[in-house]
Amino acid sequence: MIFSEDKIGLTPGCDQVEIFFVAPSLGGGGAERVALALSSFFLEEGHPFTIVLTKDKSVHYEIPQGVSLVDDFASPSVKPLQQIAHIRRLMKAKPAAVFMSFLPHQNMYTLLASIGLPNKVIISVRNDPRFDFPGSSFLPHVRNALYRKADAIVFQTETQAQLLPNKLKANGTVILNPLSESVPEPYEGERRKVITTSGRLEEQKNHEMTIRAFAKFHFVHPDYRLEIFGEGSLDARLRELVAEEGVADAVSFEGFSPNVLDYIRTSAVFVMSSRFEGLSNSMLESLCMGVPTICTRCMGGGAEAVIDDGENGILVDIDDVEAEANAMAHLVDNPKYAKAIGLRARELRQQLSLKTIGDKWLSLL
Repeated sequence: MIFSEDKIGLTPGCDQVEIFFVAPSLGGGGAERVALALSSFFLEEGHPFTIVLTKDKSVHYEIPQGVSLVDDFASPSVKPLQQIAHIRRLMKAKPAAVFMSFLPHQNMYTLLASIGLPNKVIISVRNDPRFDFPGSSFLPHVRNALYRKADAIVFQTETQAQLLPNKLKANGTVILNPLSESVPEPYEGERRKVITTSGRLEEQKNHEMTIRAFAKFHFVHPDYRLEIFGEGSLDARLRELVAEEGVADAVSFEGFSPNVLDYIRTSAVFVMSSRFEGLSNSMLESLCMGVPTICTRCMGGGAEAVIDDGENGILVDIDDVEAEANAMAHLVDNPKYAKAIGLRARELRQQLSLKTIGDKWLSLL
């Protein structure tokens, strides 16, 4: 732990604090899922919670009852200065409120909006910060300068913290993602002959590796299928790859599904092949549901923060297709071993409970 939570303000049971969470949208991202889980906890603790959308009014997740939504200025065409101005107006109207933000651009806009105002701002680093601004050598310096103005910075892993300057680490704490109370209990029946994966269809998630590994695995295990959950710009390219690998009849693209956990929960294996991650919610949910799980040693340290290789999951190197295919085969060919690592993985449920993680966030208020 980088930073002692006792040094940063009130403890659970503190006076009512109004919280505003700033986000571009409530699409299918993991940061939004974490915010919604925390919103339920804060409400139960007596702290009003408002979600402020800046870019998109559409909502892919169910908003907990009692959580307020501000989306009157959300638009794809809204400019950064307009976002900053809108956020600043909210801050002026609620000078005692705490503002939270999880994504790089919104973190910077929220901090800029708070200049000269009394509002406390808590930001979070949700991914490998080296990939915050692809193609820009200037914006990381702006980010680092602005992040110094935050009242607290929450990292998901120690690795993330080590990738930012020491002055930022000194104002930070590591808090793992909470497990939503809606995550189903572990499945005890016979598992489906299905490999599952979930994540945006973008380069970061490296679905190409999963597809190529599955094709090798499927050659020896033709009775298994692959279900891919998620939407994104690489949809067409990934479908072409599935056809090229000769597994079109064994792979289904499921898109975004609010019931994705019901499918993952009963699958034989869950795979996450990401190139970089903070702390994947899909991975955590799979582990906590006791699903035998394979993950890459992705940049950002998310998988290695919770997986003890061979004990509660399996780690493989990025783009090592052969190793991932062999791991799939090892799990389905050795059901006793697969069940054993699933049982070990389920032990994370208590460590990641909403109450345990929520209390750590509450101490930041």
